[in-house]
Amino acid sequence: MADDTRTQVNRTDEQIADMPAQPFSAPAPKVATRMARLASRAAAFLPASAADIEIEAARPPRASSGMSRYFLSFLLFVVLPAAIVSLYLAFFAASQFYVETRFAVRRAAIPGVSETKSALSALASGGIPSATEQDAYIISSYIHSRTIIDELSHSIDVRAIFTRPEADYWASLKSGASQEEVADYWNQMVGTYIDGPSGIVSVGVRSFRAQDSLDLSKAIVAASEKLANDVSARIRLDAVTRSGGELRRSEALVLAAFADLRNFRNDKGFIDPGSAAQLTSKLLLQLLAEKIQLQNELFVATRAMSDSAPTLQAMKTRMSSLESQIATLRQQLTSQSGANQALTSSLAQYEQLDLKRIFAEKLYSLAQDSLEAAKRMADNQSIYVSVFVPPAMPEKSLFPKRLSLSMIFTMIFLAIWGIFALLAASVEDHQF
Repeated sequence: MADDTRTQVNRTDEQIADMPAQPFSAPAPKVATRMARLASRAAAFLPASAADIEIEAARPPRASSGMSRYFLSFLLFVVLPAAIVSLYLAFFAASQFYVETRFAVRRAAIPGVSETKSALSALASGGIPSATEQDAYIISSYIHSRTIIDELSHSIDVRAIFTRPEADYWASLKSGASQEEVADYWNQMVGTYIDGPSGIVSVGVRSFRAQDSLDLSKAIVAASEKLANDVSARIRLDAVTRSGGELRRSEALVLAAFADLRNFRNDKGFIDPGSAAQLTSKLLLQLLAEKIQLQNELFVATRAMSDSAPTLQAMKTRMSSLESQIATLRQQLTSQSGANQALTSSLAQYEQLDLKRIFAEKLYSLAQDSLEAAKRMADNQSIYVSVFVPPAMPEKSLFPKRLSLSMIFTMIFLAIWGIFALLAASVEDHQF
């Protein structure tokens, strides 16, 4: 190859030597400046003689420094971390036993409500969570709260379960962890899933011993049932308390009305002014009829007898007595004079008191009905936990997913390295 290059250069020199000489004309100043600048730039890339061209052609090609940097970064940021994670998952990660339980959060069936009506009500709600779905979310939130940890600590040592000797350093609960750190770790090891329309709650528990997972799952179910019972009792107590308060107030009104009636009767001296007025009116009508009859007889007697006749005197005395009785009865009905008021005034007062009594009795009856309805509604609003997939003892560990996690972490490292490698390549391309 070197002989061919040398032969081509010699031929070019001979052709230049054989060219006829032509008169030289100086280029323009600007053109000369540009040519000089171009020549100086080309001199840095072109060899000075044919010998230099032969030497450059004979040299082996140099390895790219960029490819070596990329390969080294690939080893450091992809291969090495992926290998560490895989070794940890394969030989050091502690086995975790998983126990799952499922239960339904339900309410007592309300009699008289058909399934069609319930379905229409659900459609009309427009996405508003139903009562059953809200109860399921209440249970789920309780399972993920710090309250359940404090509740379970009375019967189970939660910290000891998550710091077993079988646990590795990275997966176990750190010793001396605060309550907030324990709650965060609890949420990592205990998970819930809610099927909204059916109110089914799935609870998954992981620990480093099969028996611990089983015991912890049973304790969570028991705590959830206790919460449901407490909520039901609180609903029942609130409803019955309000209705009971209304019943006691209406009962007090009834007792006050009866007391007013008793005082009125003691003051007036009769039980029912209406009956007394009725009786007085009846007697008054009888006396008026007797007076009219006596007046007729007296008119006839005055025509047939003298004024001094004993019969006529007796009739006049009887007439005077009738008029006195009629005047007394009329005074009892309408007169406002005297120590006692008239029956008409007493009757108006009695009717007002009696109306108050009737109104209080109606309120009392309504309060009793409201209390019974509140008790029935409270019973219908009771929620309960129905476990249909009880916790079972696991036979083998399901976590961690060693192969899957190794592949996932490798893909993550590769993706991160690829992003930064592309950014570095883009920066290098913009420098030239």
